[in-house]
Amino acid sequence: MAYSPVAKRRGIDTSVTRDRVLEAAEDLIMSGEFAQATVADLADKAGVARATVFSRFGSKLGVLETLAVRCSGGPTMRAIREAQALVDDDPVGALRAVVTASCDHWELQGHILVTLKAVAELEPGAIDMIDDQRRDQRGTMERIARGLDEQGRLGELSRPQAASAMHLITSVESFIELRRNAGLSLNATKKVMMAMVEGLFDLD
Repeated sequence: MAYSPVAKRRGIDTSVTRDRVLEAAEDLIMSGEFAQATVADLADKAGVARATVFSRFGSKLGVLETLAVRCSGGPTMRAIREAQALVDDDPVGALRAVVTASCDHWELQGHILVTLKAVAELEPGAIDMIDDQRRDQRGTMERIARGLDEQGRLGELSRPQAASAMHLITSVESFIELRRNAGLSLNATKKVMMAMVEGLFDLD
């Protein structure tokens, strides 16, 4: 995002302002207050003017999108991409790596995506981001299912059924149910998810 000439003359670091808004938004998300908060509430928490939030992000949805994009460029998403790259040569290794990388990613971004889904009911523009995420995850599971099927590892499941099962196991909702609601540690959550995919397919 370009720096404002006025901000430069006044010595205002717009990157710091941006980060303060994002941190305030994440605090509201973690406390479950983001959906009900107004832009004024968000600005107050960040210690900036409401006009600043509008000029930097356009809306609450813009703040959420920026948070999601920031997470999507981080190391956990890169780990997911690296896991996806294994599919053609090693679908079993890819599945194991995707389970682990997905848990790490949801640990950082899961609360943002869940909030984005809730806000989507009031902000239709958010639906596109949710659909993109779902298509990407589903596409990965379909590729893994194809690879496992070619190796005779699906048992009685069809490829679509296997893809759906893997999608469900690695979803943000499943992660939050285990990690937050059941109170499992991150490592324990990974073990449970791994045990579920190992119980479905012949991965040995």
